[in-house]
Amino acid sequence: MGISSRDNGSEDYRLPISNAGFDPSAPVPISVPMPVSIPFSPVRTFIIDTLARGGNTMRIDDIERTAVIGAGEMGRGIAAVGALAGYGVAICDVDPDQLGAVREHVEWSYGKSVDRGVIEEGEADAALDRIETTTDLEEAVTDADIVTEAAVEQQAIKEDIFADLDASAPDRAILATNTSGLNITRLAEVTDRPERVLGTHWFNPPMLMDLVEVIETDYTDRAIAGTGEELIAELGKTPIRCRHDVPLFIVNRLMRPYGEAAAWLAYYDEAGIEAIDAAMKYGEGFPMGPFELADFTGGIQLRVEAEEDHLKDDRPLSYDTEVCPLLHDLYDQGRYGRKAGAGYYDYSEQDEPDIPEDAGEGFDTLLVWAPVINEAAKMVQHDVASAEDVDTGARLGGNWPIGPLAKSDEIGAERVVRKCIATAARHEPIAKVAETLPCELLLKKAKTDETFH
Repeated sequence: MGISSRDNGSEDYRLPISNAGFDPSAPVPISVPMPVSIPFSPVRTFIIDTLARGGNTMRIDDIERTAVIGAGEMGRGIAAVGALAGYGVAICDVDPDQLGAVREHVEWSYGKSVDRGVIEEGEADAALDRIETTTDLEEAVTDADIVTEAAVEQQAIKEDIFADLDASAPDRAILATNTSGLNITRLAEVTDRPERVLGTHWFNPPMLMDLVEVIETDYTDRAIAGTGEELIAELGKTPIRCRHDVPLFIVNRLMRPYGEAAAWLAYYDEAGIEAIDAAMKYGEGFPMGPFELADFTGGIQLRVEAEEDHLKDDRPLSYDTEVCPLLHDLYDQGRYGRKAGAGYYDYSEQDEPDIPEDAGEGFDTLLVWAPVINEAAKMVQHDVASAEDVDTGARLGGNWPIGPLAKSDEIGAERVVRKCIATAARHEPIAKVAETLPCELLLKKAKTDETFH
């Protein structure tokens, strides 16, 4: 079956696409409607209309006291950043031992900044004095203007905490969650202030990483989200706005096809693991190739164990895809990554993989870039994020050498579309799982020769 037309005049690259029916040298045969976005829900429309008439908006100048729930690595890091920016911070944790270690960890972190000449010793001492600790949640949030929950990354636990926060925090307080991809909408729904709930995805370690994603749900008052962005900027970080609560938000949505496409390419013997890693790391300038990165982050275990949760996720742009059999094979062998001693690579005699620089010669890196660019374009098409924020997220959150949409502008959207279609023609699972079928906005850019920036 070839390319089939829809009744509305657009054309849909449906699978399977025969190799014989696809001519890479032919013009891109597309005619697409203007990009569509995720529509506002009735809930959001109601709230925006109501708050526009004079809702209880928290402005940046109103924020003086903050609270952080969870004294783990992320929680104390977020608290350290807030205190250094001049805000009073109360840290709450149910574990007294965690709380007892807060001052030591923050003092060490500040000391490193003093050694590098980033801050003065007096600034560090003053910031330490702004941090208080308690095991009593009500005490921690009683006068807080914004509360950041940074507990363990489990949906049910976060929902319980948000219910308690709603009961204990002042009505004016903004409730934020630090999560890398959990359902923030459900957190908002356990409160009586859903319009004041948002996500703030910090990157680890918070003291060093410059990026923070600010995520809205359909309930979030846009003015509240704007205040959240302003606060992140006041803290010396770079905020990017995720306008819809979609799985994995912005940066991790880009990371997914980066790893997924590579896994399927290796599974189908398009290229070896070392070849792909070497080409992306040494040829394209990524800090790590997709397989080295998966081993470093424990991505094999995370992906396999999250499969059921992804299938249950009812948020916009949720995933309905299978895990590459290559990951299942590694998972079943207990090869979860570097910490387990083996993943894609063996770490029994080395701390990091020895990837020859010339191993990537001859590998077409667009095979990995194309699905990543397509996912980035899809986020812009559905008003999840702006092109600027998508690329900023990739550079600051992933330390990528260039944002995916800037990469598309550099090489031309038509080349990206051709690679997407050609890959889909050879391997249907790659098209389905790695999001290779080009979205409408990418097709439009290819047809009109427009750029994203």
